Amino acid sequence: MRFQLLRWLWGFFAAIDNAAVAGPLQIEKGEEADNGTPDRKRKQAPLEKAKSGGRSEPESVAIRTVPSANAKAMGNAGSAEIVSNQIIRRREMSTMGKETESHSIPISEGQNAEHVLYRLKRGSKLSVHPDASLLGRKIVLYTNYPAEGQKFVRTEYRVLGWQLSSGKQITSVMHPEAHVVDTDIYSQVELNMSGTYHFYFRYLERPDTGSSGADGALYVQVEPTLHVGPPGAQKTIPLDSVRCQTVLTKLLGPLNTWEAKLRVAKEAGYNVIHFTPIQELGGSRSCYSLRDQLRVSSIYANQKGGKVSFEEVDKVIKKCRQEWGVASICDIVLNHTANESEWLLQHPDATYSCATCPYLRPAFLLDAAFAQCGLDISEGSLEHVGVPQVIDQECHLEALKYQLHTSYLSKVNIHELYQCDAMKYVNEFMTQVRTREPPKNVANESRFDEIQLIQDPEYRRLASTINFERALEIFNAFHGDCFDEESRFRKCAETLRRHLDSLNERVRAEIQGYLNYAIDNVLAGVRYERVQGDGPRVKEISEKHAVFMVYFTHTGTLGKSLAEIEADMYTKAGEFFMAHNGWVMGSSDPLRDFAEEQPGRANVYLKRELISWGDSVKLRFGRKPEDSPYLWKHMTEYVETTARIFDGVRLDNCHSTPLHVAEYLLDAARKINPELYVVAELFTNSDATDNVFVNRLGITSLIREALSAWDSHEQGRLVYRYGGVPVGGFYANSSRHEAPSVAHALFLDLTHDNPSPVEKRSVYDLLPSAALVSMACCATGSNRGYDELVPHHIHVVDEERTYQEWGKGVDSKSGIMGAKRALNLLHGQLAEEGFSQVYVDQMDPNVVAVTRHSPTTHQSVILVAHTAFGYPYPNAGPTGIRSLRFEGVLDEIILEASLTTKSDKPFDRPAPFKKDPNVINGFTQFELHLQEHIPLAKSTVFQTQAFVDGNNTELKFVNLRPGTVVAIRVSVHPGPRASFGKLQKLTNDLRLGAGEEWSQLQAIVSKLDLVALNGALFSCDQEERDLGHGGSAYDIPNFGQVVYCGFQGFVSLLTEISPKNDLGHPLCNNLRDGNWMIDYIADRLNSYEALKPLSAWLKTAFEPLKNIPRYLVPCYFDAIISGVYNVLTNQVNELMPDFIKNGHSFTQSLALSTLQFLSACKSANLPGLSPAISPPKPPKQCVTLSAGLPHFSTGYMRCWGRDTFIALRGSMFLTGRYNEARYIIIGFGQTLRHGLIPNLLDSGSKPRFNCRDAVWWWMYSIKQYVEAAPKGAEILRDKVSRLFPYDDAEAHAPGAFDQLLFDVMQEALQVHFQGLQYRERNAGYEIDAHMVDQGFNNHIGVHPETGFVFGGNNFNCGTWMDKMGSSQKAGNKGRPSTPRDGSAVELIGLQYAVLRFMQGLAENEQIPYTGVERKGPSGEQTKWTYKEWADRIRDNFDRHFYVSESETGSLANKKQIYKDSYGATQSWTDFQLRCNFPITLTVAPELCNPQNAWRALEQAKKYILGPLGMKTLDPEDWNYRANYDNSNDSTDCTVAHGANYHQGPEWVWPIGFYLRARLIFAKKCGHLDETIAETWAILRNHLRELQTSHWRGLPELTNDNGSYCGDSCRTQAWSVAAILEVLYDLHSLGADVA
Repeated sequence: MRFQLLRWLWGFFAAIDNAAVAGPLQIEKGEEADNGTPDRKRKQAPLEKAKSGGRSEPESVAIRTVPSANAKAMGNAGSAEIVSNQIIRRREMSTMGKETESHSIPISEGQNAEHVLYRLKRGSKLSVHPDASLLGRKIVLYTNYPAEGQKFVRTEYRVLGWQLSSGKQITSVMHPEAHVVDTDIYSQVELNMSGTYHFYFRYLERPDTGSSGADGALYVQVEPTLHVGPPGAQKTIPLDSVRCQTVLTKLLGPLNTWEAKLRVAKEAGYNVIHFTPIQELGGSRSCYSLRDQLRVSSIYANQKGGKVSFEEVDKVIKKCRQEWGVASICDIVLNHTANESEWLLQHPDATYSCATCPYLRPAFLLDAAFAQCGLDISEGSLEHVGVPQVIDQECHLEALKYQLHTSYLSKVNIHELYQCDAMKYVNEFMTQVRTREPPKNVANESRFDEIQLIQDPEYRRLASTINFERALEIFNAFHGDCFDEESRFRKCAETLRRHLDSLNERVRAEIQGYLNYAIDNVLAGVRYERVQGDGPRVKEISEKHAVFMVYFTHTGTLGKSLAEIEADMYTKAGEFFMAHNGWVMGSSDPLRDFAEEQPGRANVYLKRELISWGDSVKLRFGRKPEDSPYLWKHMTEYVETTARIFDGVRLDNCHSTPLHVAEYLLDAARKINPELYVVAELFTNSDATDNVFVNRLGITSLIREALSAWDSHEQGRLVYRYGGVPVGGFYANSSRHEAPSVAHALFLDLTHDNPSPVEKRSVYDLLPSAALVSMACCATGSNRGYDELVPHHIHVVDEERTYQEWGKGVDSKSGIMGAKRALNLLHGQLAEEGFSQVYVDQMDPNVVAVTRHSPTTHQSVILVAHTAFGYPYPNAGPTGIRSLRFEGVLDEIILEASLTTKSDKPFDRPAPFKKDPNVINGFTQFELHLQEHIPLAKSTVFQTQAFVDGNNTELKFVNLRPGTVVAIRVSVHPGPRASFGKLQKLTNDLRLGAGEEWSQLQAIVSKLDLVALNGALFSCDQEERDLGHGGSAYDIPNFGQVVYCGFQGFVSLLTEISPKNDLGHPLCNNLRDGNWMIDYIADRLNSYEALKPLSAWLKTAFEPLKNIPRYLVPCYFDAIISGVYNVLTNQVNELMPDFIKNGHSFTQSLALSTLQFLSACKSANLPGLSPAISPPKPPKQCVTLSAGLPHFSTGYMRCWGRDTFIALRGSMFLTGRYNEARYIIIGFGQTLRHGLIPNLLDSGSKPRFNCRDAVWWWMYSIKQYVEAAPKGAEILRDKVSRLFPYDDAEAHAPGAFDQLLFDVMQEALQVHFQGLQYRERNAGYEIDAHMVDQGFNNHIGVHPETGFVFGGNNFNCGTWMDKMGSSQKAGNKGRPSTPRDGSAVELIGLQYAVLRFMQGLAENEQIPYTGVERKGPSGEQTKWTYKEWADRIRDNFDRHFYVSESETGSLANKKQIYKDSYGATQSWTDFQLRCNFPITLTVAPELCNPQNAWRALEQAKKYILGPLGMKTLDPEDWNYRANYDNSNDSTDCTVAHGANYHQGPEWVWPIGFYLRARLIFAKKCGHLDETIAETWAILRNHLRELQTSHWRGLPELTNDNGSYCGDSCRTQAWSVAAILEVLYDLHSLGADVA
């Protein structure tokens, strides 16, 4: 049966392989495929979708990149495959230093930790950081990594402490929780113990329910260390140096001959031997069907009938380890045991049988029916119905299908095992209803489905049950057509019968569907096995070649009828009707045991989806040891014994092994050997699922197969995929988090599960394919026989001949042994010497070049392999391909090797192979040609003279024939060598923050102020152009412009590129192509006087970068740029106030963002200030604040009145920039006209006075300045040079008309109090192309009853919601979307705050005014003191703005809110819920009743709070339109030309005032603690945006639910400032203490 199964599988998958169409490799990012190959008994390799994690010591990830002078051409290949999913090493080392690794890994809320893998080396330091999703939460961190001196116990966790970025401990034993107020806190663990460890956190407020109740988690794998050599003189085998050869242990023969046979592996350069199980085998003689797990097979005895102990085996293994330096691993088989295992007789409960698992009884009965049919066919009983004993035609299968359906299924009626006895229930129903009171209910058909079949747990015929009492309740009912009780009884019973019949029919149809599917499956097997032309065309029917695959043991059924067998399965005999193990066809969940009871009625045994292994039964462990005590104890002893002898284990059939079982048993093994090397075959078709197994079980290496490649292109891809970083990969950056990894690979040119490649390819491909595998930066391996040119599958079941001994039939001249030894030694040397970078180049359809590069010495090894997947022409000559070109000098030819026949036709097909009857032999008609360590002059592959072009060397191929392999060693040219020394010193200094180079840089940067730092770090394209130096943002070909000309523009990209080692990114291509970017960065700084020293330093630093191989430029560029960037940003922090300088990274990042907006812009200066202004005097070119980038960066659009003063506190006061802020306040004050501050400043030359709110924000900013700045009150007496001292005046020169600032403020108040109607100067198309004429008419004033300031009309929009319609097509041109005329709610708050400020100044006699006065139409005077005015506002605010629950007005669609305005022309707009009222609650909290304020804020939270901003309109408002698109050219007037700018899109700056208002009123209303937590939770999105946006800022607005808005400024001043103010408020409350 096992042989039949193997033949079927091989043919099935060979058919799949043959169907594959070879073509050019086309791989999209994140999309790859590996075709499967058959194993010894069941599997198809998976479609691999992620990159491999093979690693060497110094570095880690891999990508195709450019290691030669053909940089541009090869660079395109580099972009084809980006490794985005691999680990990046963080090293506490110099770029050439020793290996001390430091890793930073984020832990996040709700992460599916099992599916993400992080692989670290032993001795690493791990820092666990919270990510932005945890902001504001109090968390406790746990791990099962044991404390120093303790042993690992998977279920035992300990609490870890947290530290600030400064290293200060912030948790204690009594208070283990950390308050996450930033992502820069960490918990550090030194990983000195191998294994996989679990870290999880819980929120403090949740009870501690252990790891199962984790709120977030991660797994970390610490790689084991393999040691070989004698005690006291052991050496380590790095994982990437592993060269493993598999031997089928049963073919080693007696133990006293093992050494001579195993020596073959040693002499071939292998350093690990993989043994199949050494235990007693079952009757099939399969290497994986074990009869007794606790006894060594007697076939290894030196004499027939003798015994062998584990200790004797251990002696051989120990000699290999200690004397040969060869480690060993051995398979452990946990899933099944041989049918003949004697211990099953005493413990049949250890299997899935008809007794232990009654749900398998239907499947067993079906299996028995198939077995009976097979027996009948073999006896010729079905020949008369068209099914002969030799089935070899499709018509036979059709006849067989008919017989199965009509004759055999009807004998077993499987469906009856799921049905009920309907008549039994009907009769019982009739009996019961006659004895019961008449019902009161009428028959209700809608309740009939409440009665469903309840499966009989014993699966007896017609034994399913129903809820009979409920059936009586439902079906014993009145029927309108029954007029006496007897007829009613019959009607009720008949209704019940029909319902039960219906349920039974449903079950029958369902089961019949499964059976139809099952028959199709079994016939597919018969078709391939006996009928198909590409199948084995088996004729005989025997136990070995049964017609149908057997799914169960049929112990004791011989000669019994199906009825008798069915009866037995309910008795003790059913204990031995055991389910076989196997491999499930199609898609199945590898994390679920397929033999367990499944949801629903179907399972793989009933549907015949299993490729069954008929020699073994599946073991049933249960969920815990108590479920099957003997089995768990038995298997534990088995695994411990294996771990005691061998250095590692190979977990056979891992994907079908229950996770909890493997977890338990491997934990037991690691107690014996803590450095256990665990290898697994795992085919889940998913990297994420692979990671579950790797994380849970601590799998070190997953087996990957080179034979899955269908051509050389795919072969090269696999080599690249399974390990290493790309050549020129980026150096680690401690400020960047680890990227997740994929599992380490054990990459084999041939596994013992697969046929010889000679059967699929050609014998001439064995050498080049082995060579390509040897160049992979991961563990590699092979199967015994490959190197000896064995041309057939050495079968794990059928093969009984033994291996040959070293010196007796096999030696260094056999097959490709000599070349394999050279390749193996080269593989080990590359790993041990740190050649961790990989590049693969497809030179020709059949020629692949692989480069391994050392990032420390910059030496390279390049191997070129001419594959021969198909047989070449017998007399094939050299293949003409391009020359091998590389940067550097040739040191030596490491090897040249080829394989040819010993005849005049070097590539002739092999003669028919003759097997030796006693030993496993290979081809002897081939000859290996091998040269090692030779100069170019002795080469037979290359032209003996190299062509040298500068630093480049070119080798011309003259004799590269099929099957040829050549490897060379290359060193850096002497010219670049000095440059590498300088670069490595420089980058080391920058990383450590010490040394001569760093000190010089630090001295330069320490002299820079924030204005200069803006130029160094930021400056967008328009700002750069505005300087007039001819500069602009750097344009990267095939990518576009960087967002900033300064360092941030490049660092934003590098932080994305570097962790993924995305060397195919256009930025990297540009760096490889030339020095333009390097020169640009240094040269542009020279345009700034203050930055000239930095420019000079950079030019010197970059000079050696220009002299190294181009493919290495990106990694050094990143190291330099990132290092300088860190120095610059540290200087920014040093210039900040303590709140920022000593604050968290969130605060510092926001403060850094404020620099983006503050620069000296030539086209947007302040108006000339008075010469008499108090010191310090302003510079000629003052710093101005850009409203947002890139749209509002220069010219008249840069400086907006309201934007400037809304952002002023957050961007300038909190960052300590008071002098510059002072100039801005005075500069805008100089332009006061009509009692207003201009909307657009335009340097004071053409200010536009079309906003009513800017003046109030301006005066409110003066209040904040006076309260915050050192000697802030002095600004009140600063000289303000009025440009327009009278409303109709032309602009005055600086100093021509000076006033004190408080006089200007008084004028603004006085004008409003008096009231003013005016028309904008130059009204018309010149200043506004869309506004209608009435819109240019403005009106401002103060309501005499309420004191509320008011203004505007229905044709203009004088607040920040200032969108003017512009679409003639849609009919909204000249129509403001949000006029907000009348009294806008935020202006009342600002007005009140300003008046109270003025009141305080007057009372303190700091100003000569006490109030305002006005004249009426008849000359009457009205005087209000500031206090009276403010009191009037206070007394009327809640009354006129708050919409209480009792409001009865028809316009009040929302209650318990604050109106958006009062007295608007369109009165319904007053009642709209918008995001403006929290401004008033923040700037003037005393205006509001605290409870009313809190209710309104709760409404805002419910309706208008978004992820990043506030909705500008209630979503329930009919005018709500969430998505802003300024290019919309539709006829919809509500959205055309972006008319809905403020009618739903979510603006970011208002959320700052909302959050601040909630903090204020939470404190007043007793909700502070929960509101602080809520505030931090909301800020998570802002932190994430800040960390990921290329602009490193916060946007102007987003569309619906935080979605991207293409027309938004990507970074906006008031957005950043508002959030920084929130952090300041949290700081003031002490809520930012970790």
